[in-house]
Amino acid sequence: MRKPSMVGLLLVSLLVLQADRVESQGLGDRIKKKAADAAKGKDSKKDQAKNDKKDAGPITSQMGDCGPLTPEKVSDLLRGLKTEQTQRNDFDSMFRGLRSHEAIIACRNNEVMGGAIQKIMNQGMKEGASNAELQKAMAKNMAEVEEYLVKKCGQDPSKFSQRDAYNAAHKAGAKAAGLSETCYDKMKEYALGFCGLTAAQQQIATEQGIRAPGWGAGVWVFTADEAKAFAPHCVELVPAIQALEPKRG
Repeated sequence: MRKPSMVGLLLVSLLVLQADRVESQGLGDRIKKKAADAAKGKDSKKDQAKNDKKDAGPITSQMGDCGPLTPEKVSDLLRGLKTEQTQRNDFDSMFRGLRSHEAIIACRNNEVMGGAIQKIMNQGMKEGASNAELQKAMAKNMAEVEEYLVKKCGQDPSKFSQRDAYNAAHKAGAKAAGLSETCYDKMKEYALGFCGLTAAQQQIATEQGIRAPGWGAGVWVFTADEAKAFAPHCVELVPAIQALEPKRG
């Protein structure tokens, strides 16, 4: 039998050593990867635990300085909503009853040429009157002329602003509710948030409070007391609040 040469033995030894090194490197990489995955998994679990702990905390009121939310406060909110809507309706009704701007101008121009206006303008304009007396009489006459024209021709619609009228109605609503305008709006928002929950969610909320998905990435938080205050009035609150929201075209 032919004995292996020294060169052959050397080559075999080198191949074995190289294979051991490759296997050793592959095993080391796998061990490192497993360790990294384990650490990553541990961190993920740790982050999840933090989130779970945060979500599992006590449910507290989010109303801040606008709270506490009570059944009485919800009744106040309803009174404010009714006041705001009534004032808006009064303005809208008045505005719809006005003649057009063009019609008002034509009427006023026609009246100015008539004898009634001339008679009013001559009041108090006596001979020998001082400049101060004449100015006083003129101011009085001009006020009476304007009063006469408004009565005869009506109010000019260009003098009215729906935005200003609605802002005034909003202020009146907040005042009737006994709230600042900020808290008045916040209660509207929270009322819609609660009333938008499902019946099952509302039931849970009245028993133990709830955290529920809100608009976008937000979360609604309601204590049991807040849920009990809102729940009986959703049928009134939702249409009353939505009627005051800007119309979307």
